Amino acid sequence: ITPSLSNVIRIASDYGSEVGVGGAVDFYTGSIAMSPGIQDYDLNVWASGSASLAPGDSIEIKQIFYENIPAINRYFDPYAGTGYGTQQLLDAFGFGTQSPAINFMLMPLNFDISILQAIEVNDMVRKSGFSFEIINNKLKIFPIPTRNYDLRFRYVKNSEKNHITPPSGSFGAGDGLITNMSNVPYNNPVYSQINGPGRYWIFEYTLALAKEMLGLIRGKYQIVPIPGDTVSLNASDLLTQALEAKTSLLEKLRNENGRSKNRNTIQIRV
Repeated sequence: ITPSLSNVIRIASDYGSEVGVGGAVDFYTGSIAMSPGIQDYDLNVWASGSASLAPGDSIEIKQIFYENIPAINRYFDPYAGTGYGTQQLLDAFGFGTQSPAINFMLMPLNFDISILQAIEVNDMVRKSGFSFEIINNKLKIFPIPTRNYDLRFRYVKNSEKNHITPPSGSFGAGDGLITNMSNVPYNNPVYSQINGPGRYWIFEYTLALAKEMLGLIRGKYQIVPIPGDTVSLNASDLLTQALEAKTSLLEKLRNENGRSKNRNTIQIRV
C-alpha cells in the first residue's frame, strides 16, 4: 500500500474553508446599505430576503470590507507632479500613478514611510478609529456612519458548510445522504457486477422458485390416471421444499451482508 497525504489534505481543506484560503465551501458576496446616524445592522434580516436561502438555512459572515482610507491616498504634497511638465516626466518613469511620485526620485523610501506612519498615528489619536464588531451576524459600525454608502461583506451558507459528505444531488437527497426509504438509490443489479457467492445465491434461489412453480402446477392435478392405475403427484413436497429454501436463502443474504469482514460476503452492487 502506497501511503499518501490525501487524508491530511482533506483535513487541511476543511481548515482552509474555515479561514477563507481555499477549501470546498463557496463564499458569497453581499452588500448592505449604510445610513447616516444608524450604527447597528442585522445581517440575518438581510439574509432572509437577499441570500436565496433554503428553508431552515442561515449564513455565517466571514469578512467585512470596512476600514479607513489607506494613508497613501491621503499623502498630500502640493508640489508633487506640478509645473514644468513634471507629471509627464513621472509618467515616463512609471511613477505617475504613485503619490507623491516625485519623492521616489528625490527622497529615500523611509521618508515616505515616516509620513504614512504619521498620518496613521494622527488618525488613531485624533479621530475615531474605523472598526466594527459582529455578534450573531449583528453588525455594529464604529464610528457612526455620516453618509449613505454600501458596505460589502463575504459569507457562507451553513447548509453547505456543514455537509457531512460533498454535495452530489445524484440521489435526489441534496447532499447525497440516504436518510429514509424515499431516497435509497434502488437500481436494477447488473449480473456481471455480482461476485461468485452472489451468483451462487441467485442460482439456488432460482432453483427454489422453479420448485415452487412446479409444485403449484402439480397441485392442480393431485392424481394422474395411468393405464391400470393412478399416480399421486408430489406437489406438497415441492412447495414445502421451495418455501424452506427461500426462507433459508433470504436469511443467509441478510446475515452475509451484515458480516462485512467475511470474504465470502455476497456483493450485489446497485
